[in-house]
Amino acid sequence: MLINTGNILSLNELKLKAGQNTQEEILEALKITLRNSHNNDDTIKTINGVDSINLGTVDRDELKITAKIFIAFADPDMLDQAIEKILEVFKTDNIETLILAYGESKISAKELNALQQLWPVVEKYVNSGKLSSVGVSNVHTEVFIDLYQWSKVRPNIVQINLATCCVVPPALQAFTKENDVQLLTHNDPYQILAKDSIVELFGDTSKLQWVVKYQVHVKCRGVLSSKGYLVQLDKSNA
Repeated sequence: MLINTGNILSLNELKLKAGQNTQEEILEALKITLRNSHNNDDTIKTINGVDSINLGTVDRDELKITAKIFIAFADPDMLDQAIEKILEVFKTDNIETLILAYGESKISAKELNALQQLWPVVEKYVNSGKLSSVGVSNVHTEVFIDLYQWSKVRPNIVQINLATCCVVPPALQAFTKENDVQLLTHNDPYQILAKDSIVELFGDTSKLQWVVKYQVHVKCRGVLSSKGYLVQLDKSNA
């Protein structure tokens, strides 16, 4: 099942709850989307928000689409599905920025191996012109450097969470400066949807596959015109 919140900037209920963190925001947006769908049929494959993503009358060249994919499994097919779904939802052939959020900033050979399984999918979309700027989030400095040096299409963005890392690691700061990599901070949780929240909303047989957090800006004005989430779940009864 895919849940598409649509443009949450148009949801008055969320506007009244300004100051929410990402986890609170996505949970509230999903509750509103499910409530407004008036649908209790578990066989439905897609649930869309009342207000669909609106790119308006602005020319596509004037828009910047940024998508961040949260994925908990080193499954290339699942990542491929998520990127295809983003392109489909936005009815576009390309997006400007994609960030891959995997792992929990642990320095381990296992995490690097997982990223090396996923990254060729990102490279494929860059090489086909469907992605322009790509990066990773929540990775330890040494894991990022190893991934960067291993990859054919190198990440030009790295995001770190200052909630768990009070200062930018000097080694990462030096490496990004030397290699012209954009170093950004964020406050998204590692686990954007907790397991108990998934059970509460979708039942105990539901398994989260991936989440996309997206934003659309009007380039010349820097105005945020659309924001929302895509959530893909396995609703099998097994």
